[in-house]
Amino acid sequence: MSEFVIFNYEHPHVVNLDVREQVRDIFFESSSKKDFKNQEEKDSFLWKYLDFYLTHYSEFAWVALSKKKVLGYIIGMPLSSDPKLYEIQPHMKKFENLFSEYGAHLHINCHADARGMGVGSKLVTHFMRKLKDHHIPGVHIITGPESRNKEFYRKLGFDFECEREGMCFMGKKT
Repeated sequence: MSEFVIFNYEHPHVVNLDVREQVRDIFFESSSKKDFKNQEEKDSFLWKYLDFYLTHYSEFAWVALSKKKVLGYIIGMPLSSDPKLYEIQPHMKKFENLFSEYGAHLHINCHADARGMGVGSKLVTHFMRKLKDHHIPGVHIITGPESRNKEFYRKLGFDFECEREGMCFMGKKT
């Protein structure tokens, strides 16, 4: 499983493979939230952190494939100050003053079997290239202050950090 190719989510090869279920499986496997009161809460969580992006910003979504298996995905948007996003992720407004420098944001997850293979780094590289092509000055992620993923982002050059209300904002210039 060491060889993989990265495709945009809208690429005909990806569409023909219909990778939605694999991406959703990786999403839930990677999520820190595992328990849901009911299907409605689970569907809302899925919409908030995955399907919203695939529906509205699929040009900013890539999947890493090895043959027909999804190893990981990256999704995001070029401008985080979107009222549609604030409706479902109101915590984003807490960092709104930083969006002039780090306006885009991303979410990335890899299959457990693919971690440590460079999949995540290559997905971030693809995402950053797209942002640069669109003249977006910077990107951010929001994670927990003690999250283990912070080191991954630091290695990728996310060198700006700001903590507010139990959340850590990490930014990188394009």
